Amino acid sequence: MDHQSIALLIRWLHVAAMATILGGALLVAWLAARGTPQGLVEVAVRYEQLFWLALGVIVMTGVGNLGAFGLALPAPSTDWGGMFVAKITAVVLLIALSLPRSLVVARLAGGADASAKTLRWLYGGTAGGVAGIAALAVWLAHG
Repeated sequence: MDHQSIALLIRWLHVAAMATILGGALLVAWLAARGTPQGLVEVAVRYEQLFWLALGVIVMTGVGNLGAFGLALPAPSTDWGGMFVAKITAVVLLIALSLPRSLVVARLAGGADASAKTLRWLYGGTAGGVAGIAALAVWLAHG
């Protein structure tokens, strides 16, 4: 496999992992908005498993993308570089703010009580954060 094919595969995996995170968060938020459908906690548990797996893929492929572009990336002092730093900062915040969400779901899976409204806010917030990061990524790709 040549360098271009590998770089394309890495970018494809990066975007697919982001889509998994965003789509799953929207699904759980939508299910929670419908009330407390049977199986909501199980769907949330499965999402958490996929979220952390996809996040690992995003981090690994992000590092791969950095390696592929290397020194050709603009400096942080440029508009593009500043936006890139904002994206990385947003990803770190997403990771930090996702841990409490995962802990809430783990407690729910263990039998704790929580309202569907709580899950709607947690997953709606996740979806909003990921959508914001995706918007930054689109700006970076076309900026």
